[in-house]
Amino acid sequence: MKNRVVYILLVFLLEVSCRQSAYKGYTETDTGLFYKLEAIGDGKNRPLIGDYLQLCITYKTLKDSIFLDSYSSNETGMVILPFNHSSFTGSFEEGLITMCEGDSVSFIVNTEGLFKHFFKMEIPLFLKNDAAVKMDVRLNKILDANEYAEQIKNYNDLIADRDIEEQRKLKTYLDTNQTHYSFLNNGLYYLPLKQGAGTNPENGDIVKVNYTGYFLDGRKFESTYDRNQTLEFKLGEQGQVLKGLELAISLLSEGAKAKFIIPSQLAFGEAGSSTGIVPPYSTVIYEIELLNINKK
Repeated sequence: MKNRVVYILLVFLLEVSCRQSAYKGYTETDTGLFYKLEAIGDGKNRPLIGDYLQLCITYKTLKDSIFLDSYSSNETGMVILPFNHSSFTGSFEEGLITMCEGDSVSFIVNTEGLFKHFFKMEIPLFLKNDAAVKMDVRLNKILDANEYAEQIKNYNDLIADRDIEEQRKLKTYLDTNQTHYSFLNNGLYYLPLKQGAGTNPENGDIVKVNYTGYFLDGRKFESTYDRNQTLEFKLGEQGQVLKGLELAISLLSEGAKAKFIIPSQLAFGEAGSSTGIVPPYSTVIYEIELLNINKK
């Protein structure tokens, strides 16, 4: 308990030494990282270079709208991050060194740094005009190299079991279904329903589609028809739609309609959908109609 009191005092002194923050309740460091202590855990150790950190992370806009969390990476809701160096100046990684196991801290970081240097991807369209995003981080556990290797082994064993079960369900569906899908080299199964006209869309084109998503048992889980709202996006821009959907749409010409069976690795993956409607390791079926192509 005494150590935790000392820790709180150190955090307070650090806050005093930092500049006045532009965000209410947050303290700014010299590198431009904003942080706010949310909860203090029971752990006593802080991470060292070479450790592996088991983290729960939620990503939000500055208005507290959640757009991503660590459940998107795997069903445990935790990610393991090697603790080496910061990926950009003002990164949340700089703040991890002050945390102990069980601590929760909210960070505000630069959007461009987070996506281009940490995620190594383009900034999503819905965040283009946001200079910063919030990250709520809980340090669940500090792992050494041996513990990390054991975690990875257990995780790989779990993936292998789930992958075998998914393949078994897909084979059963294909064997018992009356329609005949064609297997494509990109991993999809294809069933044409209506012929289109013209050429297929290319990366950079704006496409407008209607679609309905089904489970293998025929249950519907989403539909643009039900929402009475078509989907429109730029083909090839990362993070806009499921990888399998993008691959499927690129195979259609304007006016064409088809069904595609999409394995989980090209759909919602090992985490399932963010809404919880689609479970992890779920093969899904999409019926897609390409309504319009606006060439780049």
